[in-house]
This record gives sequence, structure tokens and C-alpha cells, in this order.
Amino acid sequence: MGRQYAAQLTDDGRSLADAATETLNPPEERRALARDCASHVEEHAPFLLEELRGIADATSIDAELVAAVPLALDAEAGCSLVAVSGERTATGTPLFGRNHDFFPSFRDFSTLYRTAPADGFASIGCSCVYVGRCDGVNEAGLAIGFAEVPPHEFEPGIPWQLAIRAVLDSCQSTEEAVSFLESIPHATTVNFLAADATGDIALVEASPNRVTTTRPSGDHVSVTREFHTESMREAYQSTDRTPDDCARRQTVEAWFADQERPVSPADLQTAMGNPDAGMCWPVGDDGDPRSTIWSWVIDPADASGYLAADSPVETPYEPIKIGSE
Repeated sequence: MGRQYAAQLTDDGRSLADAATETLNPPEERRALARDCASHVEEHAPFLLEELRGIADATSIDAELVAAVPLALDAEAGCSLVAVSGERTATGTPLFGRNHDFFPSFRDFSTLYRTAPADGFASIGCSCVYVGRCDGVNEAGLAIGFAEVPPHEFEPGIPWQLAIRAVLDSCQSTEEAVSFLESIPHATTVNFLAADATGDIALVEASPNRVTTTRPSGDHVSVTREFHTESMREAYQSTDRTPDDCARRQTVEAWFADQERPVSPADLQTAMGNPDAGMCWPVGDDGDPRSTIWSWVIDPADASGYLAADSPVETPYEPIKIGSE
């Protein structure tokens, strides 16, 4: 698929440098980190390195330089996620929402990818970096996304964007996603939220040294940049700040408390995309502040979703299905 991606860039009149969020000539320190991370990816998801080598071959760029961008990506994304059980939805099946909260300048790199690996599950998902994914849903009905958690320190391991891509390609249930995420070394501190078509929802709190998985006890869960379990907060964050201290989470929890009817996909679009009622950060005019630069509402049971491909304040949600343009 790497060669196919490179060919698509050529058809669009773009180079790999145009598509890369960081320089293709990184300093040696980042190259060394990428090499160390590559050894872990080779062990747990070698097909992703094969795809990167395909890009390198097709573009005639050194493979190490091509791989350094997704393997050592220096991106401190915020992000907000929600999963709603079928008990609370109008369809009786789960819903999944995710906002990618990052710098508006990165909208130039935001891309909807449609992936159909020969030996894996087809999927749709978005990312600012080639090969990796920030979120998505696959044809088995498994949805997943991330929110990075401070302190934003990297160690050799598998970066979140490649972990999510590996899950979408190879896992068909939340249980399989959890098993994979618990088995790999993680490069940084991150929250993963997964939900599948059966309604199994899991929050995986990961770090280079430990991984903790919980199943929400209520009919929905909202996740931002804080660890939920006390043990993870004690290890990596001040216990003085809890998930309930996050303003976005406070707003969306108040929204859910006010809902007297079952939640529909359109309702969840309001929760994710309305800055007054939900989790969205509008794009401001003062420089490049962190903002919501795309937003998903996903129906795992239908293996499809609704995507606002830019700020949901400015861009309507459009239906997106696997395998269709």
C-alpha cells in the first residue's frame, strides 16, 4: 500500500515533503529514536514498516528518513472522545465520537484515509501523518481513537498513531484491541478509547511502563487528556487534577445529563461539534491556538460514520462509508 500512497500523491501533484508534517531530514536524535521505535514496530506490526518501505521505494527517498516522521512524530494533540452504549442510543447500538484537537495550521495535513489491506480489515480514519491513524472504524465494526496525556515524554516504543493503525488493520473487537494494546510497548502516555459493534467499550490508559484497562460502568464515557485511574495519575500526573476538572468534559457531561431522550447520531454531533453545548474548541483568530480540526461520530454497528473534515463549527458532518468515495 505504500506504493499506492506515493502514486496518489503524484496524481495529486504533491510530493512526500508536501504531505509530511515534519522535515524529511530530521536531526540525528530523532532518527535514533525512530530507529529504536522501528524495532518494536517490526516485532508487533511489521506490515506498517513494509508500507513505509514501499513509500520510500516509490519516492526514491531514504527509508530511514521516510519512517522517521510517523515513528518519531513530535505532536502533542489534545483530543476528546465519547462512547455511548446501546442502552442510551436511539438505535440500540453503540455510538462513538472523537474530536481531533490540535493546531489549526495542521488542517493542511488532515487527511481521510480509506484503507483496504490484503490481509486485514478495511477501514476509514483520519490522520495528519502518513501510515498512522488518529481514529477510525473498520469493517468489523471496531472504532478507536486516542487522546494524548501529559507529560508528553517519549521513549522507544510504538507511537499511538501506529498502534491505532495496527488495531484497525488487525483487530475485529474491543477485546482484541485491548489485548494488542496491553501487549505492546508504548512510546508515550496516551488514552485509547475503543468500542465495537456488540457494545463492548474499553478505556486503555497506556504509558511506556504500564497499561491499565477499564470498562465504563455507566451508559457513556467521555475521555480527554487526563488518566481516569488513580494509579496512572499518581505515576504520571498530579492527583490534584482529575478527569472531572477538564472543562470540555464538564460541558459534555452536563449535556448528557440534560438529554431526556435516547441519543441519536445527530444528537452526538451536537455534543461533539457545538462549542457551547459540547466538546468542540472553535478555531480562534489569535495565532494558532489548539482547536478542533476534525470531528467524527461513528456507528460501529454499521461500520460507518459522519465526519466534519474541518472545524465542526464551520463544516457540516457528512456520511462516510468504508469502500465508497
